[in-house]
Amino acid sequence: MSASSLSSVENKKLVEGFKTEFFKEVEGILSDTFPQKIMELDKLYKSDRLSLSQVAKVKEASESSLKEDLVDQPNPPPTKRKRENTENGSKKRCITAVECNPIVSELIGVLKPEIREVIEYCNKIKMWIQLLIPKIEDGNNFGVSIQEETISEVTTFCEFAKGSFDDMSRYFVTRGKVSSKIVKYPNLADYVKYLTELDEKQFLHIRVFTNELKMIYCCLFDIINKNFDKIKTPRSQMSSNLY
Repeated sequence: MSASSLSSVENKKLVEGFKTEFFKEVEGILSDTFPQKIMELDKLYKSDRLSLSQVAKVKEASESSLKEDLVDQPNPPPTKRKRENTENGSKKRCITAVECNPIVSELIGVLKPEIREVIEYCNKIKMWIQLLIPKIEDGNNFGVSIQEETISEVTTFCEFAKGSFDDMSRYFVTRGKVSSKIVKYPNLADYVKYLTELDEKQFLHIRVFTNELKMIYCCLFDIINKNFDKIKTPRSQMSSNLY
């Protein structure tokens, strides 16, 4: 790419036009969307769906997710303990399938779009601040340091939100492994207990993370609102005229 193409008036107008529209979008997100998301997440956190009274229902749903059926039982070797058979003779009622916990799965479905949104907003805010950073000069960089510190804070919140996606994936992987153990060893009650505890833990994690997601919006709104002037104009016009 030639230097002339970089400095052409037409290209500069295209970039400036994009920046103007992008700045309006991000400032609208900060002024309108963030307060709205704070209220929505606070309402969700305080709703019956995430109430601690739901823990008992989550445990019931865990137990209900275990599906039993009559299965053929092979004749055990003489050296092994004789297995208890049902009235059908060669059949025994065993756990043959384990379904997802509907309460936990539904809440994960609600929360994942919220996480995706906050990650997208964080990326837009980082880009917005980055485009506002002035060219490198000696001195008068206090405003630039505020911009850089704000970008660092936004990045921290963004990485925290991304980590929650991994937590949700690990929950399903872990639950799948435990479920396979339950089907393989239906007489071991500890696996069934662990499944119930796992679902309860994930429900509580979702409840806590919903509040943390609300706090991310609150903290971002507060940090940017307090430093908005310095972020928008890191170097004052008066200071610029001194150099």
